[in-house]
Amino acid sequence: MSPRRISGPAPTAIGRRQFLLGLGAVGLAACATGGQAPDFDLGGRGRLRMLNWPDYIDVDDEGNPFYTGGTLADVAAIEAVTVDYEPSYTDNSSGFDLIVASSVQTQPPQYDIVVPTNWRAAQMIANGWAEPLPIEIIDNHVNIDPAFLTNAWDRGCRYQMPWQAGITGIAYDPAATDRPLTSVNDLFDRSLAGRVGFIGEMREGVGLAMLANGDDPSRPTKATAEAGFDRIADAEAAGQVGAFTFEDFAPKLASGELAAAMAWSGDVAILQAQRPDIEFVVPEEGAIQWFDTMVIPTGSANVAAAGAFMNFVYDPANAARITEWVQYISPVIGVQDELARLGGAAAELARSQVLFPDAATRARLFTWGGLDQADEDDLDARYAALVG
Repeated sequence: MSPRRISGPAPTAIGRRQFLLGLGAVGLAACATGGQAPDFDLGGRGRLRMLNWPDYIDVDDEGNPFYTGGTLADVAAIEAVTVDYEPSYTDNSSGFDLIVASSVQTQPPQYDIVVPTNWRAAQMIANGWAEPLPIEIIDNHVNIDPAFLTNAWDRGCRYQMPWQAGITGIAYDPAATDRPLTSVNDLFDRSLAGRVGFIGEMREGVGLAMLANGDDPSRPTKATAEAGFDRIADAEAAGQVGAFTFEDFAPKLASGELAAAMAWSGDVAILQAQRPDIEFVVPEEGAIQWFDTMVIPTGSANVAAAGAFMNFVYDPANAARITEWVQYISPVIGVQDELARLGGAAAELARSQVLFPDAATRARLFTWGGLDQADEDDLDARYAALVG
């Protein structure tokens, strides 16, 4: 996918779905193995290979993540871990194939930490492609927001630690729509025909369409998911869809090509630095919440470095620096207080309802619940064909 960087004042971020960062993986805690100690050496550090989405960590004005005083430089100085950071993970389809190849077909795997979206992480764990975390060396594991600890596929976050979370809602240009948009159903209004961007991620697009239909995407059935897919397919056939987008919804909104779009919260925050008139809303029916999460591929050669990295980025002060740059929702307790303490623009972020949604907003956020694997694979294939 393309970068999402938009020229303007710092802090800015390039985009959730651009780079593929090379990160290290961690091993199994003794408490999770019935008291048996892990069979790898936790004493080493050295070089960590990390794969991540684009623009998902702080960089300097030249886009260099290794700048003095940045997260990666501090990890090297404080934790004695040098990170080979590879921003090549472009999506959860072809990008995940890279993870599968490196995790399953190559031993040791090519990366120590990879950062897929939550549903892909769940598949990795179910397939035995993820190492348990070495929680005994990740003291800051206690700083995980409890909202991320209750997923049925990894209760307590024993196999993954969330990197950043986001909301897929609606972004729109009020001058182009001539009215506020408050509902997912507004995206299907014929007055906007040909000027609406629909998200290219199946679970987010179908999930929002399900909400428009009055169905719950956190508990999808084959029938309700099919109805959501059909809603989008019918809109495409009727000429409602101006484009299927990923992070490219932002420049399309900025240029006027689109009047409204299904949109990622963090990318909208960056766009608003240049276009404060662009609105972002959590629709009245609700929005889709997702998170990208750090996973250690099975057989990682550097569990210790991965654990050290995870521990470092879960320190609230370090996590706040990342949040200030990427402007997605941090899964780390204490980040809001750290941003407020910094003052200025950081304190403004601490008051953001998008970065720190209140209880009423949280109640309207839905995470895709998943179908039987065969049904989900079929829906994925048909949505990919629709997106083209």
